[in-house]
Order: sequence, then structure tokens, then C-alpha cells
Amino acid sequence: MTATPASSAVVTRTDADGIATLTLDDPSSPVNVMNEAYVESMRAAVDALETDRESLRGVIVTSGKRSFCAGGDLALLRRADPERAAEETARLDGIKTDLRRLETLGLPVVAVLNGSALGGGLELALACHYRIAVDEPRLRVGLPEVGLGLLPGAGGTVRLTRMLGIEAALKLILPAETVDAAAALDLGIIDEIAADVAAATASALAWIDANPAPVKPWDERGFEVPGGNGSDPRLANTLPGWIAAAHAEAGDLPAPRAAMAAVVEGSLVDAETASQIETRYFVHVSHTAEARNLIDAFFDRQRVSDETEDARADVSAVVDESVLAEAIAAVRAGADPEVVDRAARCAGWSGGVLKRVDQRALQPSESEWIEAPFADLVDRMLFAPALAAARVQAAEALGDAEVNVASIDAGFPAATGGAARFRHTYPGGAEGFAARATVLAASYGPRFAPLPSAT
Repeated sequence: MTATPASSAVVTRTDADGIATLTLDDPSSPVNVMNEAYVESMRAAVDALETDRESLRGVIVTSGKRSFCAGGDLALLRRADPERAAEETARLDGIKTDLRRLETLGLPVVAVLNGSALGGGLELALACHYRIAVDEPRLRVGLPEVGLGLLPGAGGTVRLTRMLGIEAALKLILPAETVDAAAALDLGIIDEIAADVAAATASALAWIDANPAPVKPWDERGFEVPGGNGSDPRLANTLPGWIAAAHAEAGDLPAPRAAMAAVVEGSLVDAETASQIETRYFVHVSHTAEARNLIDAFFDRQRVSDETEDARADVSAVVDESVLAEAIAAVRAGADPEVVDRAARCAGWSGGVLKRVDQRALQPSESEWIEAPFADLVDRMLFAPALAAARVQAAEALGDAEVNVASIDAGFPAATGGAARFRHTYPGGAEGFAARATVLAASYGPRFAPLPSAT
């Protein structure tokens, strides 16, 4: 095999013993992501592997950077557009096809994780037959896509379900959390931990020697999803309730629901069909406002400076105080606390807001609960903290990114993209926000009066 150019995002080298090493090393980026350079380079690398298959003994996939791969190209995903759905579907299916070609190459393929493998990076590793992680304290693995309003889209729901079973797969996917190498080993996401890259490479070579023609379990006749698929009687009594609880926790967010649907529906069909199901759900959620807001909030967090830390703390404090005060005010005006907390959860406040309040502070001024307009309650849980954050922003001349990050840190619903983005993207924009705030102010007091700059 001829070595690929050093300018490629995936550099291939083949040694005299027939071991091809694919090194992820995008020269244009400090981290490896599944951008267009990756797509083109990986496709060319797999083409070459297939061409030279008879002369190869195995493949090692690793990285030339401190991390393995950070996953999807968020800069591209933030521009997702329903009018380009066919193009986006084709691009995603192309990435997955190349991973599937790697998986069914007929040669042992080992991932050496010299650094963190997140999202699509982990999905690339899952397409390999064996995964070895270096014992590095900063190394993390996981699928954080749901936290960005998405779901694993490069085969993660398909392979994890077939490796771990439905419940274990969802417990990894839905929280959007990452784990260290030891936890990943316990979960069965990786197969081995090595002291360093040299030891990991030596273990990879040994595994290749011992496993000349590995086949994934789901490519063998008679394969069954561990623990049963979505229609298995063993899950019939537990899965609906478990999914309902997860739905309740997720609120109105589409990504967790889509991820659960992809896992459960995908478990009922073969891997190829499951991959198509995953693609459809991924492309759909990538077009939602929640995904755009969460991805924008991710970039906001990268832009904030340590110099604004004190000012951001002020924003966080007023956001926390104002939503709690608003919930208490609603109850003391006669609204049922359970209804107020349900409104807070519908607004996106995880777990509601009244759990921290002494029940003695929740005595209504009226003798009986009154019927409060639920839509107003939901908006009050958003407008009160958003306006409080805007006042601090104006007083301290903060940028929108700082306000968004600080408000989300205080619990402001992340799917809005933060308090500043919520004001700007409210239906009708800033004028629409000011108009709704004026209506709320007429009913509930001057704290809802929009700032002069918003009118």
C-alpha cells in the first residue's frame, strides 16, 4: 500500500509485516472531527485497504493528536437545513458505509485510543473489532450527542444496542455523559487498558495475531440482542415504564425521545435497517431549534473569557434567584405548587424549581388554590430570569455569549441556548419578546417590563 500524503486527515502507513496503521491527524485542526477532510480521507483509506486486503494482516486505527477524535463537525451541523435533508442523509450514510466497510473488511481492526474518543470518535472505535485505551487520566469516552440536541448518528445506537443490550445502551446514550477508561472497560465499551501508546500498540499487534479473521456478533447467523429486543417478553413489562420515565425526565426535548426510538426500533430489525432508522432520526433532530440552540451554546462556552468570570457569576446568581422568586410568587398568589413546578419543568427547568423551598414559604395568600393560566406560568419561569439576566448584562456590558453560558450554568433551560439567545430567538425576535413581556407585566407586575433597548 502506498502511504497517503501527510496533508490527508487520515494518514495510512503499512509496515513490512502487513500491518496498516490509519492515523487520524487533520493538519487544519487542533482536534480530529468528522469534517469533509475526514470523510474524503477515510473513504480513500478504506478504498486502499480493500484493494490491498490480500497483502495485509490487520489494521490499527489511532490518532496523531492528543485526543483520538472529538466526533461530528458541529460547525457543519449547526447549519443543518430541512431543505438539504437529502444531501445531509447521503453524507451521513456515506460516513456509516465507510465504517461498515472497515468493520467487514475481513481483517482484524483495532482502535488504539491514545486520547479521548467522543461522539463519532467513539462510534469509529466501535466499528473496530477491538479497542485499547491508553491509561491517561484525561482520556474520556462517551456519546454526548443528546446533550447537543442530537443522537449518535454514525452507528452508535446500532452497535451499542447489539453490544450491551437496550437498557445499558440507553443508560449510556441518554445522559450524554463521558466516562474514563476504567469505567469504559467495566461497561464493555473498550476491551483493554494499556500503560502507554507503545504498550497499546504491542497489545494491538498481539490481538491481530490471535484473531486473524474476526466477525462482529451481529454478523453471525442467529444473533440476538443481549437481554432481548424491543418486543421481547422479558422487557414487555419494564421497558414501557422505563421509557415513560425517561420521557418525563426529558420533557419536550426531541433528542432523548429520538434516541430511545432509534435504539428500541433498531433492536427489532437487522443492523443495516437499524442504521437507516438511526439516520432518519438523526437528520430529523438536527433540524430542530433545540439542536441549533444547544450547539450554539457549546460554541458560546468556547468563546467566553476568564476575565468575565465575576460578571458571569452575577448573571448566574440573579437567574437562580429570579426563577425561584417567581415560582414562590405564583404559589403565594394562589397557584398550586405542583402546577407551578410542572410549568417550570415544561419550561425546561430540570426537576422543577420548588424542591429547594421550605414548604412554609409556599402558603398562598388566598384560602384556596386558584386556577392560574398555565401558559403564563410557563412563560413566567423563562421571562423573569431572562429579564433579570438582561439587566445585569446591560449594567456590566456583557456579551451575549457570557450571558448564555452563565444562565445555563444556573439552570436556565439549555435547549433555549441561554437567556440572551432566548430573548433574541423568541417568536418575533426581540420585538416579539418585548411584546410578550409587556403583556406579562400588565398581569403580574413591573418586573416583567422589557428593557428600553428591547422595545
